[in-house]
Amino acid sequence: MRKVKLIYNSGAGQSKFTYFLDTIIEKFMENDIEVLIYRAGDKDNLDEFLKESDSENLYGIIVAGGDGTINRVVNIMMKYNINTPLGIIPAGTSNDFAKHINMPNNFYECIDKILSNNVKKVDIGKVNDKYFINVCSAGLFTNSSQKTDKNLKNALGKVSYFITGAKELFKFRPFTVNAKIDDEVFQEKINLFLVFNGSSVGGMTYFSSGSSIQDGLLDIIIIKNCSFHEMGGLVAQVFAGRNLDNKNIVYRKAKSINIEKVKGNCDRPDIDGDEGPEFPLNISCIENAINMFL
Repeated sequence: MRKVKLIYNSGAGQSKFTYFLDTIIEKFMENDIEVLIYRAGDKDNLDEFLKESDSENLYGIIVAGGDGTINRVVNIMMKYNINTPLGIIPAGTSNDFAKHINMPNNFYECIDKILSNNVKKVDIGKVNDKYFINVCSAGLFTNSSQKTDKNLKNALGKVSYFITGAKELFKFRPFTVNAKIDDEVFQEKINLFLVFNGSSVGGMTYFSSGSSIQDGLLDIIIIKNCSFHEMGGLVAQVFAGRNLDNKNIVYRKAKSINIEKVKGNCDRPDIDGDEGPEFPLNISCIENAINMFL
């Protein structure tokens, strides 16, 4: 009998997934697939559960959770050079990366898609010594998921991110960076930057027909220092895929970007909704890094 390893985060996405766990196991077993289950927590040893996956002849590694849980698994896969295909069940709060790869919101439909066995190699991002599947960011609004109280997140879902972001708005000050995007070098005072492997953050989808996890490139968006009134309009334009040639927006597709903070205060960068490394940041696209059910 074939096997999958299923990792789920019981605290993700208002804890809805746990109510479906038994019937999801049943659905896999109906397709002659045994399910090995791991309940992810803050102080577990997920490395031990996953590191020998390639030698166990698995059908796949399945993650039910949000971007943070997926990020954990991807970093372990890269650490141990795991080639077993990764499948995603969107069971988190905003499920940004799952949206990018068009995984259904219905858990059973996700399993059907995984069972279709459409496996492709996909890119991931790397920032310093960590990997990200969806986005690396810093500046205004970008740490909302880290700062949002878990009880508020479970009660309100992704609306809680906007509440937290609004609280941060009046305390925020722009910061100055030195940036190198491929061979282009510049210094700029900015409100935020977003480096996408996927195309969504905080539940908002960045609409770009050229955004891909199979092109060997990252999508880089920097919003320069401007008034809060202008800022709101620019963010709306960015996520509508319009007016990216605005004077206050830097938009590039590139293999790498180096960012050094040279003046001002900024919270620690965010990767996939969790705390990232300290500045300076060396960010690159790792092409064809992992196998994934798409």
